Amino acid sequence: MRRFAPLFILPLLLLLVAPLRAQNITGAWELTSEGPRGPRTTTVTFVQEGTAVSGTVQLAAMGGRPGGGNPPPNAPAMPRQIEFKDGKLEGNTLTFSVTMGMGERSMSQTYTATVSADGKTMEGTMAGGMRQTEPVPFKGVKKEG
Repeated sequence: MRRFAPLFILPLLLLLVAPLRAQNITGAWELTSEGPRGPRTTTVTFVQEGTAVSGTVQLAAMGGRPGGGNPPPNAPAMPRQIEFKDGKLEGNTLTFSVTMGMGERSMSQTYTATVSADGKTMEGTMAGGMRQTEPVPFKGVKKEG
């Protein structure tokens, strides 16, 4: 009976170690939250090196207008990209913060999410920001390509 014990232990060890493999979230993601004006989608591009995560958040409603100067009032706002460097992916838990503004007029949003085992989806909350008293839930999907 002792000869067969290692044969039973190996599959058990593989089952325990498999979930410890870290997902690679590098790439573009669409994070969607429900707001007072309906769903809002934000594009986030992650760069992962080990457990460290950095990247950019593209905010559609912020930034200057095309052409600068005094554009027509109905000209669409250009997307604004904000860089972040403090992200971490530990196990399947992702955290990162985005700071917008300058100096005393800055505000931060902290994102916390659970990444799926296949690394293609996530669910979490974002907290902070202007007039935000409760964390807002979001869902994320990794873009193909």
